[in-house]
Amino acid sequence: MSVVESRWRQRQSRSEDGIYFGTDDFIELCGTPGEGYRADVRAPVVLLLQSAPHGWTDLDETCSAQAGDYTLFAGSTSWEGAGFVAVEQRSSGRLLWLLHLADAEQFTEISARGETIHAISEEYPFRSEWRVPIHSPESFTVTQIRNP
Repeated sequence: MSVVESRWRQRQSRSEDGIYFGTDDFIELCGTPGEGYRADVRAPVVLLLQSAPHGWTDLDETCSAQAGDYTLFAGSTSWEGAGFVAVEQRSSGRLLWLLHLADAEQFTEISARGETIHAISEEYPFRSEWRVPIHSPESFTVTQIRNP
């Protein structure tokens, strides 16, 4: 079992902004919900483990959903303001990927329409609406709305 998968089973993730795959690869992300994100190249997670071996954070699942052969999870982390979305393949129980973002805020809703995850994260006065393609999570989009 991969390191990322093993930590997922313990409900932990790396604390850096990124998409972590069950294959022990990751894509580093830079940005904010208000400005959008830029995805870096896919790299082995061992690079993070070498530079910051203790950079793990606990996950707190607040919502989940099933969509076809996928189980979707979302919530917050032990770091204030951080949120996550994760996708498991139901037939195998394996983690496909986990998206961790330090400035996303807690995810409060998750669903899927076709092959796209729809998720909401919010902390007054902001609400962010996320669209994440299941098979290319690095292509996600986010729209941030300021509530009155």
